[in-house]
Amino acid sequence: MSAKSDALETAVKDYIQARTALDAAPGARARALADRAFARLAALAAPRIRYFTRSYGLSDVADDAAQVCAIALHRAAERYDPARARFTTYVNWQLRAELQALRLRLHGDQRSAGRRHVTATLSLDALQADGADDWLVDPIAEAATEGAARDSLAALVADRLVAEWAARRRTTLSRAPRADKDRIAARLAAETALVRDQLRVNDAADRLRESDRHIVRRALTDITRHAASRKLN
Repeated sequence: MSAKSDALETAVKDYIQARTALDAAPGARARALADRAFARLAALAAPRIRYFTRSYGLSDVADDAAQVCAIALHRAAERYDPARARFTTYVNWQLRAELQALRLRLHGDQRSAGRRHVTATLSLDALQADGADDWLVDPIAEAATEGAARDSLAALVADRLVAEWAARRRTTLSRAPRADKDRIAARLAAETALVRDQLRVNDAADRLRESDRHIVRRALTDITRHAASRKLN
């Protein structure tokens, strides 16, 4: 890594140390040391901030760009985990995301004037910082998605339990004297459809004929017994 990147890495570690000391023992001196450490970090990041500001065509609003970059730098320093990445990589993401958000707010994406429109990709942090929580989360869609996932999983489990029961039921029917394969297949298909429907919709059992209720009760008892023995094993 370059000397500048190494200096930035050292500066953020110094800031984290000063901030930790401030959290442990708040006081004017500790606050001053933390502020001084952050000022050192900001000074080292300033060339990087100016470079990205020019790259995103925001030189005409340099003060606004500096402000959002200061927010990004502070957030990056607060959340930085040295075990996961170099600070230079992490802070670059934060700076670029904030500048992208600023450019979109002020100008839209104008980098490709005269060419095709380019949509900028923003980080979740930048979107949330920009007040996007109101539309990022859709409670109705979230509930619908969870419900659909729950129903889909339940259907998969029901199909598997019924398929295993049907295999055992086929063996039982085949042992009957003078067993007819075609008749067994037709009976098993009808019983399987009946059990599958009742396993998915329990409140429909009262509408069944007595003979069908007997089939369902017998099947559910068998399924429950085998499921319990599998769990114990």
